[in-house]
Amino acid sequence: GRSKLFKDRFEGEYQGPRLIVLSWIRFTMRTPHWYPLVETPAYVMLVTLILLPTVVTVPIYVQMIGISTLVIFLGSARAVHKFISQKAGDKSVEPREVIKRGSVFRFPIIASCTLICLFLAFKYLPKQIVSFCLTFGSLSMATFNAALMYSALIAESKIAPKKFTDSIPKLKNWVEISPMDILCVLGVIPVAAWYWYKKHWLPNNVLSTSLALTSVEAMALADFQSAAILLCGLFFYDIFWVFGSTKVFGDNVMVSVAKQFDGPIKLVFPRFLRAGPSDQSMLGLGDIVIPGFFIALILRYDAERFQKRLKYSEKPIFFYTVIVFYFLGLASTYLALLLFHAAQPALLYLVPACLLSVLVLAAVLGELKDLFMYAESEGEASKKEDGSEEKKKKAEGNNSMEGANESKKTK
Repeated sequence: GRSKLFKDRFEGEYQGPRLIVLSWIRFTMRTPHWYPLVETPAYVMLVTLILLPTVVTVPIYVQMIGISTLVIFLGSARAVHKFISQKAGDKSVEPREVIKRGSVFRFPIIASCTLICLFLAFKYLPKQIVSFCLTFGSLSMATFNAALMYSALIAESKIAPKKFTDSIPKLKNWVEISPMDILCVLGVIPVAAWYWYKKHWLPNNVLSTSLALTSVEAMALADFQSAAILLCGLFFYDIFWVFGSTKVFGDNVMVSVAKQFDGPIKLVFPRFLRAGPSDQSMLGLGDIVIPGFFIALILRYDAERFQKRLKYSEKPIFFYTVIVFYFLGLASTYLALLLFHAAQPALLYLVPACLLSVLVLAAVLGELKDLFMYAESEGEASKKEDGSEEKKKKAEGNNSMEGANESKKTK
C-alpha cells in the first residue's frame, strides 16, 4: 500500500536527488506521531542538557546543537498549539505578535543600527554605566518571560489547582495575573540575582532558553514570502557584521558587542567543569529565534496541509525536514569554527540549510506554488462569530426601526 502511495505520483522518476528526497519522505511517513507525546521527553532532555555540564564535562557541540534544536522544537510545538486554538475561535488564548511584511524589510536595518549604537556606546561611553543599563534591561525581560513560561507549563500540566492558575478576579479590571504567575516570578528572581552577581553560565542559560522559547511561541511570521525575505536579509546582515565590519570599523563589531554585553541574550557553553569566561563558547539567541520563527511557520504549514488532506500530509514532513537541516546547519557552523579558529556567522549556514531544504521538498511534491502563497489567517472562527454578532445587532436595529415606523403610521 505504501509503495503504491509513492509510485502513483512519481512513477519512473526514482533517480538521483529525487530518489533521496522520496526516500526521506517514505522514512518520515513511517515515523510515529510525535505530537504531542514527544513534548514531555523533549522538556526533560532540555533541562538535562542545561544542568548536565555542572556535574560532568559535556562537549560544546552537544550542548550547542542539542539545546538550540530542542528550544526550536518545543517553541514550534507550542506555537502550533496556539495557532490551532486561535483558528478554532478559542478566545482564552493570548493573540500572537505577527511580524508583517513591512517589519521584515526594516528588521535588518534596525538590527544594524542597534548593533552600531551598542558598539559605539561600549567604545566611547563609561563601560560600567552601559553594562549596567543593558544587563538590567535584558535581565528584567528574561526574568519576566521565564516566569510566564513556567506558569504556563504548570497550568497546562494541571499540577496545581485551577484557582492558582486562573486570573485573580479582583485584579481583572487592571491586569490579568494569577497566583501562579506571582509565585513563578518570586521563584525566578533568585536565578536572576544569581546571574546579576556571579555572571555564571547556568542562570544565564536558564533565562536565555526561556526567553528564546517564549519568543518562538509568542511571535509569528505572517506568510512564507515574509519569512524568506527575513532569512535572506539577516543572512547578509550576519555575514557583513562578522566578516566585513573589521575593514570598516577596525574591529569585529558583532563579536565585540557579544563579548561585552553581559545579559541573558546568548547561550554560554563551558568547555569543562568550573570553566572561566575564557574557556566558554557562546551562541546568540538570534541564531535560535530567527530560524525558530521560520521553522514554526513551516510546522503551521504542515498543520494546514493536514487540514486540507493533501497528499503525504499525515505527518509533518516539512517540519521534520527543516528541523533536521537546522541541526545539520548548526553542526556545520561548529565544524567551521574548529577549522578556521574564528567566529562564524551562524546564519551563513543556517539560512541555506533551512530555506533550501523546504524549497527542494516542495518542488519534489509539486507544492512550490502553495508554499510561496502560504499566508496565515488565524482566528477565522472568531471572526465569523464577530461577523454573525454584528449581523444580529444590525437585524435587531432594523427591526426596532421598522417597529418605530409602524407605530408612527398608526398614530
